[in-house]
Amino acid sequence: MQKIQYLKLLEKYTLLDKLTNIFKELLHLFSMKNIKLKSLVLFSAFVLGLIFLLPITIANNHSLSSNINTEDNINKGYQCLEDQVKNKDSLSLQQATFAMLALGSRGNIEDKVNSEKKSNEACWPKSGCKIKDSSQILLAYERAGKSNQEIEKWILSKNSTPSDLNWYIEIDIQNHVPAECTLKYDGNERKINIKEDMRIEGNAGNCLSISSSGYWLSVREGCFDKNIEISCNEDFITALLYERKSGGTLYVSRETHSSASLGTTNEKINAKCLKTDGSCDYEGTLWGAFALYKAGNEVSQFIPYLLALAENNQKYFPSSFIYSMKGGEDQYSEITQKIKNNGFWEIIGSPYGRYYDTSLGMLSLSSSSQDTEKTKQYLLSVQNKEGCWNNRDIILDTAFILYSGWPRNAGGSGGSAGAGRTELCEGIAGQSCEIGSECTKAEGKILQNFQCVGFGVCCSIKLAKPGCSEQKGIICENNQKCDGRTVPSSDSGICCLDACLNQEKNNCELFDGICRNSCEKDEAKDDSYSCTAEKICCKKSVEKPKTSKTWIYVLIILIALIIIAIIFRNKIRIWLFKMKGKAEITPIRRPSVPPNFGIRRTAPNIHIQRAIGQRPVLQKRTLTPKEKEVEDTLRKLKEMSK
Repeated sequence: MQKIQYLKLLEKYTLLDKLTNIFKELLHLFSMKNIKLKSLVLFSAFVLGLIFLLPITIANNHSLSSNINTEDNINKGYQCLEDQVKNKDSLSLQQATFAMLALGSRGNIEDKVNSEKKSNEACWPKSGCKIKDSSQILLAYERAGKSNQEIEKWILSKNSTPSDLNWYIEIDIQNHVPAECTLKYDGNERKINIKEDMRIEGNAGNCLSISSSGYWLSVREGCFDKNIEISCNEDFITALLYERKSGGTLYVSRETHSSASLGTTNEKINAKCLKTDGSCDYEGTLWGAFALYKAGNEVSQFIPYLLALAENNQKYFPSSFIYSMKGGEDQYSEITQKIKNNGFWEIIGSPYGRYYDTSLGMLSLSSSSQDTEKTKQYLLSVQNKEGCWNNRDIILDTAFILYSGWPRNAGGSGGSAGAGRTELCEGIAGQSCEIGSECTKAEGKILQNFQCVGFGVCCSIKLAKPGCSEQKGIICENNQKCDGRTVPSSDSGICCLDACLNQEKNNCELFDGICRNSCEKDEAKDDSYSCTAEKICCKKSVEKPKTSKTWIYVLIILIALIIIAIIFRNKIRIWLFKMKGKAEITPIRRPSVPPNFGIRRTAPNIHIQRAIGQRPVLQKRTLTPKEKEVEDTLRKLKEMSK
């Protein structure tokens, strides 16, 4: 909430800055010699600025404070989306897909989706089927309650073994004593020795070789699908390890196997990706695994490929997908550390923009509504006046935000129940949307007949998350960011297990900008907003509105009218009195003969002599106060004309 208040203040100060600029321009326009008149103009500008601009500021602030986090805003968003879809002459496939996610199957939405389906296969688009597009349609069909089994089959048919990974088998002898182990595969046995320091010696056969470090057995690519049986003469543990071929992080498989002396364990590599045009499609596998997971399929076989190649594909925000399917502290920390100060996500290099990335972030944390509250507050504060959001595509952005943040029942045409799962999970008491692995670990049941918007699944029990203090963590302040690990908690906010560091404030990101070292081709530097760490504020290049000069012209005209009113105030006052009927001016008629009231007067016989050409001397009459005021006014007008 503090960030929202900060946003309001910044908007107020922005308007005041505009007012200051107007005054500067007026000062330049009215560079008059008469100091009194110039002061009059500037004072008038100030008064008029307060009259016309401050109400706008108050109205905007009132709008922010009164509409944030209300049902009216959400209703407005859905209505805006419906209007956009209804008035759109031609929807793209992506627009129709995401509109179906938010609104369900209706009218031109369903028509567009059906028109893009390949005639002989359950895939999209018909011009060339893609894993990503077909997976998003699978999600939309599930939301709308439409049958989707054929789409699932098509996506699963595209699975293949990735060739981008190196695989290893680790054998750890308990108590770290020397041991002899037997490897059995392809009907053959091989003997190896494990030394006290756990280094391996011996011949492991054609499918296996000792790694360069000496601690693991490297599995050759042609043997990934083979089952390898391991037995040792001491108690032991086995596990699979993997990394991308170019090197990097070494991952340990979630499943480990242990056995007593002379017992056996079995290891088999089960790693898959989804291929497009004969090669693994990383973004397609992200969406495909997610869609299959939501449809109730086992997707653990896709996790190794997605994890190992994540570093090379950060622009797709992979942690948001992976966390939903497997959970994990590392993935949660990565998601939460990417949140900007005021609650949105904007991934570096993202091809889709802020609102798309923010929707993915909200989906990944949908099982913990406390973590997304700040994000929702931000989104509601930046709605346009119609109720939509528009960063890249107004229909796609608005639909994805509503689906991720404020989902509604979208089953069937117009919202009625369809053939699939349409009822929301959290509408039933005791049920909750949770990460699938965490639900089963807590001995809950995954309920396939209920929907969970986001990456979670419907669990028969609501998992009780410990408080942040119970986990020996702290909730960072709004102007702070966690420097280290984060974990979910029952508290409102992200629980930091390490230290909270103060962050320098910047207002660039608050106004749809992004702080960079240098702006991209479609961006322009904006010095009006600040960034931290010596970066510059970059904003999408858009045509600047032409309203500022209009305000200046309006103010100039009004100021001129005020000046005229002041100069001719006496005449205006008389005119106003006449209009109100408070004063009448009647001409005075002088009689030709002086009036005689019964008194006869005779003029004295006085002879006045004066010199020829001499003009009579007139005595100067004393002016009345009103006459002095008129004379002063005329003098001022004369000086102004000069």
